[in-house]
Amino acid sequence: MNRKKFLFLYGPMNGGGAERVLLDIMCNFDYTKNEVHLCQFCGGGTLVDEVPAKVVKHELWSGYTLGYKLAYRASLKFGWHGFLRHQFHKIMDAYGNFDVVISFLEGMPLRIHYLLDIKKGKQVTWVHCDLLRFPYTDSQFRVGEQLAAYNSMNAVVCVAQDTERAFKERFPQCTTQTQVIYNPIDIAKVERMGNEKNVDNKRFTIVMTGRLTPPKKTERFVLLAKRFKDIGRSDILFQWIGDGELRSTMEQQIHDLEVEDMVQILGFKRNPFPYVKSADMMFCCSGYEGFCLAICEAMVLGVPVVSTKTSGPIEIIDNDKYGILCDHDEESMFNAVLTMVNDADLRRHYAMVGKERVKKYAAEECMKQIYLL
Repeated sequence: MNRKKFLFLYGPMNGGGAERVLLDIMCNFDYTKNEVHLCQFCGGGTLVDEVPAKVVKHELWSGYTLGYKLAYRASLKFGWHGFLRHQFHKIMDAYGNFDVVISFLEGMPLRIHYLLDIKKGKQVTWVHCDLLRFPYTDSQFRVGEQLAAYNSMNAVVCVAQDTERAFKERFPQCTTQTQVIYNPIDIAKVERMGNEKNVDNKRFTIVMTGRLTPPKKTERFVLLAKRFKDIGRSDILFQWIGDGELRSTMEQQIHDLEVEDMVQILGFKRNPFPYVKSADMMFCCSGYEGFCLAICEAMVLGVPVVSTKTSGPIEIIDNDKYGILCDHDEESMFNAVLTMVNDADLRRHYAMVGKERVKKYAAEECMKQIYLL
């Protein structure tokens, strides 16, 4: 039986949410019926060793090498795309045609997908964030190129309904059909990994996981700790699991606000789930989110959630049925978190209903939709 051939286009497999989603998808493929390839235009990354052995891995460049930088600059500045195309075809032509080619992120993966001008198979791209409120990808395209890239695809997959709405509003001239495929939650994997290590927090702990990047609004997390210190609640621990470009900025803010005894940056953890499981609640303070994998993983582990109102969390939490949603101003965030901190019964309630809610996003349902692409 001929297996269906999938090719995923991506960059470095670092520790962000999209990379972890891609890993979960690759881990849940039925390899008896499908052949999966991962082509990284820049290789490496902290999670690359976790790519399943059955996935055929390729690198156009081993990382952000001089060769990659020259090819990228020639393409972006002067419209010379031949270097990128030559490197792709030199490596990938030996593997024949693919049934489905997927650029698994907006921005550079989509741009490279578009420039490769692949003629055979279905061309699909993924959108993970609210591109209306956070159009961070604009600088990665030449004028008019981003819309052309989306119009060259056969399908645009969005990770939440609100992400799809924002995409359509951002690109009203896009003629490509959109659809929603939720990020897969591998419930059994999260539960198993959550039990791999015992973490014993001595204090009430508020946790968040994610890369330290501008969309995560890390400054809000630190400011919230200062608000609790000001009301005499310095017994609470604010714990962030993740690393990124804003780490030094966040560390300086922690020092300036004198909350070193309340805020911990644990850095990147290959397995963050024991730390999440041991927390009393999660607070997602992002300015922009697509689906927000971290919230669903917390729900799997029975951790109640407070989140700012962004695309994915609005849909997941559903008008405070499965957690607490709050506005983006400091007072709203403080009051929402304070409500959860002060009410143990409420925390138990949201822990219980959250476990049921997350079953909607089980990996099996996601994979059924991917197989149909």
